[in-house]
Amino acid sequence: MKKWKRCLLVLLCAVLTLTPGAEALAYEQETVIGKRLESLMPEQADCMFEDGDVVGFIGDSITQVEYTGISYQEFIYNYYITRHPDWNLEFRNLGTASYMASDAVRLYSKSAIVTDKAIDGINKAVIMFGMNEALHDWAAVRYIQSVNQLVTILNQKGIKNEDIILVAPTPFDQTRSSNYTEDGEQIEDTDDRLAEYTGELKILAEELGTSFIDLHTPMLWINSIVQSRNADDTLTVTDNVHPNAMGNVFAGFFFLYQQGAGKEVTSVEIGEDDSIAARNAKVSRLKRKGERYVSFRYQPFSLPMAVSYEFNEATQYFEIVDEISWENLQMDGLHADVNYKVYMNHLMVGTFTGEELQKGINLTNLDLNPGQTAAKQIEVLNQSWHTKSSDYRAVVRKAMKHEATQEDVDEAYNQWVATTEAIRAQMFDIAENYTERTVIVEVVSEDYHVFMGREVWQWLVGAAAFVAAAGTLVLWRKRRKSRKKEQENEG
Repeated sequence: MKKWKRCLLVLLCAVLTLTPGAEALAYEQETVIGKRLESLMPEQADCMFEDGDVVGFIGDSITQVEYTGISYQEFIYNYYITRHPDWNLEFRNLGTASYMASDAVRLYSKSAIVTDKAIDGINKAVIMFGMNEALHDWAAVRYIQSVNQLVTILNQKGIKNEDIILVAPTPFDQTRSSNYTEDGEQIEDTDDRLAEYTGELKILAEELGTSFIDLHTPMLWINSIVQSRNADDTLTVTDNVHPNAMGNVFAGFFFLYQQGAGKEVTSVEIGEDDSIAARNAKVSRLKRKGERYVSFRYQPFSLPMAVSYEFNEATQYFEIVDEISWENLQMDGLHADVNYKVYMNHLMVGTFTGEELQKGINLTNLDLNPGQTAAKQIEVLNQSWHTKSSDYRAVVRKAMKHEATQEDVDEAYNQWVATTEAIRAQMFDIAENYTERTVIVEVVSEDYHVFMGREVWQWLVGAAAFVAAAGTLVLWRKRRKSRKKEQENEG
């Protein structure tokens, strides 16, 4: 982000803090800033992954991620698996802690002392280096040369430039208050170098014809909002280098946004005249009882993204969930000021006014949404996929430092392939199985007493009929038993 924009944002937040009703105003302003996301972000690259792709994420410790269960890759995978459950898409974590682009060149060159088979078979590559180069104070020209060399090696492996994404790295947090002395002097200025890298990397991408994604600029933007609330807060862990769990969520989001990822999961719109408009979903058996009750069968062809704790927490800065995972339910013909309970498979998932339902609600955010339940099962497996991948990368790193043998690498590789393939199959199976089922959706006004599609009086009548039938059966059995006894006595 340009310095004047960052200064303007910090100044705006400072002014708001000193204004009566500051909290409400600040929240309103931040919401406005969030809605301006499209205008503030770099141009979208239109480089979405496709069915059948094997994508290798090549990078340093920010890609390997040994320090948290949530990584930007794992967040991106969350999106693709839930949005495209019928795809065959494979991600491979090729990040190696402490690496620079030149180290990756050394690892994947023909003269490498270690053979890392994980790179074999990928048809698309994501390259993100820069943090370690900046920490070593490399000149931008040297950094760009090593990235260029890595692209050449990928070309030799059959990967075309148009199938490569160059990523400007996440920031070094030098703006938090703990990075300043008591006299106000900045202690470390590593991010100045990363900002220089970002501009040069974009130029390289244009020259080579690769895609370019900038995580540096939007992450600085979010960081400025975070620190306007708490001057020493950060999106990194304590070292100012590695994005924390929420930082990885934002990095994954900004990556997807710049890829051109759409936010709509599915959409169901029901008109006052019972007309149905469904996108990426099938709706059947619509029933309506005036303005008090509507029900239908809903078969989504995608799932909402799993909303982790960190994903949900990120919404305090802007509505990030709504921007990347919107499972739309929109309904006309209801009282605007009446509360309606929404049920999915007979479990109440939320309460909304008729006006909110008319505008459209996002089912993603509802914990008891069956799609969210399935997505969270996938997310647990996804984190396991990430951990297993990170473990393998640690062995590769040891071998390159002569602390492990090629046999150790091969054994770890075989274990990694077996476990991650099984996990990937499970994730896609859960997603695909969910989209083959239908969900019963009911929208019920607060004064209409309905359970499982039936009004209370219907349940009472049914219960009375059941009791009467049960009583009749008991009496019949008693009489039959009594007659049998009489016949035995007579005999």
